[in-house]
Amino acid sequence: MSNLAITRVANACALLELNGHTILTDPWFTERWYLRRGEPLGLTVAELPALTAIVATSFAANHWDLRALREYPHKTSTPVYVSTSRMARQARTFGYRMAEVLPWNETRDLAPALSIEAVPAGKTMVWPNNAYVFTSGQTRIFFGGEIQDVALLESYRSRRAPVAVALLPVNGLRPLLGPPLVMGPKQAVAGTAALGAQVLVPIHEAHAKDPLSLIFRKHGSSEEARALATGFDVVCLPPGQRWEY
Repeated sequence: MSNLAITRVANACALLELNGHTILTDPWFTERWYLRRGEPLGLTVAELPALTAIVATSFAANHWDLRALREYPHKTSTPVYVSTSRMARQARTFGYRMAEVLPWNETRDLAPALSIEAVPAGKTMVWPNNAYVFTSGQTRIFFGGEIQDVALLESYRSRRAPVAVALLPVNGLRPLLGPPLVMGPKQAVAGTAALGAQVLVPIHEAHAKDPLSLIFRKHGSSEEARALATGFDVVCLPPGQRWEY
């Protein structure tokens, strides 16, 4: 039986199961009039297990769903790790007593055999974005919900062991004027190789026709990443499908 399973929920929101522990990444369950998923919802908040931790890479609404966080019943016993002090304050306001900013390059123990490390993932304006690495025994997972620069992954790998699985964005989302916000297929493949991963699980792919799509455009897909990849597998997960490593 595998000690790692992944269920994608939507966008960069995924449920990670690692050696009996469960971690929710970049929670996003509720749409807004200006921000739609463009894909089905893989799980509801009510279907979530009691989580070992919740992590969020960015304060963007499709990575940090405050409406959904209100509904989760195990607030007092679930650690929440975020990238900015405002996000930590918001989580504590909703009853998450164990919410904290995890600064870049710092590590916390989630359980006796499970740790989390915050990895630099660039900035949104002046605010830092986090990526995270989860380690349990010999299994290491990289999660970069809002990351664009492959050089950050190369730098991380130069001082850390390889990971088994990388969850990286692939839609190359960018404004009409300005640089990309996240990786496209080429960068996701290069980032996976830089991390020494055996598997790429694409995230941050769907892009709905909503008011924000008039400003931000998609430039890539998971299938393009699969076509570019050599030396590792690309596992394209529809929302709600559970995959075992």
